[in-house]
Amino acid sequence: MQVRTVATTLRTLPRAAYVLGATLGALSILSWLVVASANMPMAGMLDLSALLLFTAIWGVGMVAMMFPSLIPMVYTVAMSARKSPETETLSIPHKTGVSTSSGLFILAYVAIWTIVGAAFDLAISGLVLIGLSTSIAVFALWAGPSMILVGLYQFTRFKQDSLMKCRSPMTFLFTRWRTGKTGAALMGADYGLFCTKCCWALMAGLLTVGAMSLPLMGVFSIIIFVEKIVPFGALISKLVGAGFLTVGIFLLTTIL
Repeated sequence: MQVRTVATTLRTLPRAAYVLGATLGALSILSWLVVASANMPMAGMLDLSALLLFTAIWGVGMVAMMFPSLIPMVYTVAMSARKSPETETLSIPHKTGVSTSSGLFILAYVAIWTIVGAAFDLAISGLVLIGLSTSIAVFALWAGPSMILVGLYQFTRFKQDSLMKCRSPMTFLFTRWRTGKTGAALMGADYGLFCTKCCWALMAGLLTVGAMSLPLMGVFSIIIFVEKIVPFGALISKLVGAGFLTVGIFLLTTIL
């Protein structure tokens, strides 16, 4: 039933929705290419240039991973802004399908995830300062427990509640709507913070076991997209959790 509803919705979407989807999709592909050609430094190198480079590549990586699943929300923001009398003159879509309001929303959203990457790097730097090892071998030891924690988080009420709200853009807009340019940026930052509640465990697992490995980035971005967009997302989220638990237990048993 849900699959049939999705198919019907896709047939009735206006041209602007497909233009917007193609634009964000192209930006995502471009970001994948940038990350693939970049040499990302290890986190915690206690060097300002390394911090800036790590944060920049992390931000581009978030564009690559998050933009496909962000399309419904950005489209909803663009259409809602067009219907708002306060922002009518600011929300006419360009040829890319991205209006001023939705563009500011996207920039603020990416900024939040970029700050999360910088915070991770600074946290690892703090471990280095107090004398703890942050070598690849140490991270490998944490791979199993990290996967188990990510798997368990997928079953928590907090994760499931966040996911259900994330799958309903209108619910977010009804409760968080703000008008004007500043309002669009604030909504983007708000949604970015909200999105971290849903995906932080997945990102922590990615950084622990993959350090922005392209194959793993691809796997995790598919997981995020499926959870947010595909019908039966709650069930899929739990199946993903079971998969992480299985992998984590396997890795733990190989270490022990």
